[in-house]
Amino acid sequence: MNLETCYISSNSNQVPTTVDWAKNNLICYGSCNSVMIYDPDYGSGGKVTHVLTKHSKRVNSVRWLRGKDVHSEKELISGSSDGSVCVWTFVNDKYEPTLLEGHSSNVNIVDGLYKEAHFKSTVIVSVSMDRSAKIWYRKDTTDNFTMTQSIDFGYHIAVALRVTCLPNSDEVLLVCALDDSKIRVYNEKQQDPIEFENSAQLMGHEDWVRGLDFTIEGDDLILASSSQDSFIKLWRFTTKTINADSIEKTQVTVRNKLLNVYVESVLSGHEGWVYSVNWSPNGKQLLSASIDKSMIIWEFDETSELWTEKIRVGEIGGNTLGFYGGLFGPNGDAVLGHSYHGAFHIWKRLEEQNDWLPTVTVGGHFNEVTDCTWEPQGQFLFSLSSDQTTRIHAPWKRQGRKATWHEIARPQVHGYDMNSIAVMSRYQIASAAEEKVIRIFHAPINFVENFNRICHADGDLQGDSILKENSMGPKGASVPSLGLSNKAVYSDDNFDEIIPTDRKNPYPEESQFTAIDLTEPPTEETLLQNTLWPEIQKLYGHGYEVYCLAASPDGKYLASACKSNKPEHAAILLWDTCNWKLVQKLMSHALTVVQMQFSPDNKFLLSVSRDRRWSLFAKQADGQFYLDGTTDKSTSVHTRIIWSCCWSHDSQYFATGSRDGKIGVWSIRKNKETGKYGTASEPLVIKNESITAVAFAPELICEKYLLAVGMESGQIELFSWLPQEWTKISIFSTTDYHHLTVKKLVFRPLLGEAGENESKNVLQLASCSSDCSVKIFNIIINKE
Repeated sequence: MNLETCYISSNSNQVPTTVDWAKNNLICYGSCNSVMIYDPDYGSGGKVTHVLTKHSKRVNSVRWLRGKDVHSEKELISGSSDGSVCVWTFVNDKYEPTLLEGHSSNVNIVDGLYKEAHFKSTVIVSVSMDRSAKIWYRKDTTDNFTMTQSIDFGYHIAVALRVTCLPNSDEVLLVCALDDSKIRVYNEKQQDPIEFENSAQLMGHEDWVRGLDFTIEGDDLILASSSQDSFIKLWRFTTKTINADSIEKTQVTVRNKLLNVYVESVLSGHEGWVYSVNWSPNGKQLLSASIDKSMIIWEFDETSELWTEKIRVGEIGGNTLGFYGGLFGPNGDAVLGHSYHGAFHIWKRLEEQNDWLPTVTVGGHFNEVTDCTWEPQGQFLFSLSSDQTTRIHAPWKRQGRKATWHEIARPQVHGYDMNSIAVMSRYQIASAAEEKVIRIFHAPINFVENFNRICHADGDLQGDSILKENSMGPKGASVPSLGLSNKAVYSDDNFDEIIPTDRKNPYPEESQFTAIDLTEPPTEETLLQNTLWPEIQKLYGHGYEVYCLAASPDGKYLASACKSNKPEHAAILLWDTCNWKLVQKLMSHALTVVQMQFSPDNKFLLSVSRDRRWSLFAKQADGQFYLDGTTDKSTSVHTRIIWSCCWSHDSQYFATGSRDGKIGVWSIRKNKETGKYGTASEPLVIKNESITAVAFAPELICEKYLLAVGMESGQIELFSWLPQEWTKISIFSTTDYHHLTVKKLVFRPLLGEAGENESKNVLQLASCSSDCSVKIFNIIINKE
């Protein structure tokens, strides 16, 4: 067997300097504790191609190392809350890490450059919550980095940072904005090893400066600074003499030259904090990104001799909170913004129309992903997260290009952290959050039509009886103001409902919905507003927050369980999906049931709990479920909480995985002597690990059962199994793993690659993790 990573979905961290776009058109961004490398030109719509894991805490800042003759970046740097800086060097299709340690607290921002040609004399600067800046220097690529200087900021911390080389020189200039709203300018005190000295401070902003960027204009240097005071200032560094007395200037001495620094322009146009500024590759345009939900491209007008707003792009509506950063693409014909929730927005310029249009991007959750599951026919994947959203991921293919996976809908944007999801049919799901209510959703007509167009799926209205009966049903959904329930919208828009009622109630009654005909994956604004699913039912009955759900394969039953410290609250509630009535309360466990699964033949319901036991409920002729088997201290192989369970495809065996590192496989056949269920083999023990997810493949592979195992460390392993025989299949490398707990593993319900019907020797495995990511792996099966 071989392995390839088909899809990695994860948003950027919610910090301003966590994204950077290289000249080689690769985007690097921090996601949880790792660094992602995103190629926007890969296949049909871009793909995350590499995951770089070395840090043990959140990545706060990333930056490609640039130089005067660098046209394809091979190194990048990252700074983390673990206090370390990491240099990643691209060698043999891998990024090799070099860890730089010296800070005693969070590293907030990093920057660096090559002083000389051919990647020599590398300078890196990092600033930290320990109120210092560290200077790291490497004389040659064969040398190691050494810390040459530590600059103490006293009682201040740096909130913005940029380094650059002076025009026609290899001398480095460093600027740091501190939390006193002033910009410190540092010039080289000595070259080898490099050290800096404070030569000036620039005052003028009335609040923290959050963005800094340099460009060269002839023999002058232009510094753009953006601030929480909503203004942008352009500072000119020039050797020319300034005679005008009205201009307030500062002087900086560099290598026996005197630079005059003064404010050349003040740009006003944003209505909120301006988090970043970025010069275009030719230095003729400036991009600013603000928390006011907009990004502005500024350009100098020769006629009026003023910097004017050339184009404004941004987010409209939704529960968005603006942009943390904006970047020009390597050719200046594209701009990228990363929003407060970590989502990417890319606009590209159309020369013939002189317009900027949004394009397809990758994206994902920005908090722990707690559950994921395939649609019954394996055409798309559901995931839900502590970021309070439920999302749908599916493949998209443009003609002549390789298929890439993207988020195509966001059925639920909630007010509570999400815990679990169950799928009754392709177009009907149930979700559980940190509340006592179970919510049932049904796909609107607009989603079904868009899904068929985007994914060229063979499913239509005839694929679901409810949609067939309600072909004139809801077009979409909206969320009432201050509400949690998705309200059905039956027209192509709901403009009349979103108009404020009067001046005393200035806010819209509900969110805006507009039916949109999509032929490609939607943008972030469309996902937020126009892809919600209407809520058709609420189920009440639990005394505490609902923790897990399970739906029977035939879609007739839904099982639910809530958090509990007592047996009476640990009951499993069984619901009839035809009328949503409570059918049974299944009693067995004493503590929280953490996972449940129905057998593929619909005859059994399996549950595992914090009480270290599993319970098996069998369906009788009268349609009722009865407790048919469970474990106790004498019969269980587990001594700690059982986190996960799963069934084999033929309903003959089920597996359980526990915190004690043991995986037990149990036979559905009872022991004739004891009348109890027993293990089908000796348990598999993985030392020093906690098993958090298990999943059986949907059919026999090479005449053996295939079991995927996920662990608390983020590691994933495959094992082939026959009674009394375990065989480890080592195809996952450390770069394929998650770096935090694997929350769920689930195989695609049939062989083949979603969106690619011709390949039957591929098995797809989906995983989700506390590291905020959803991954899909292609396991290539060698059947010879």
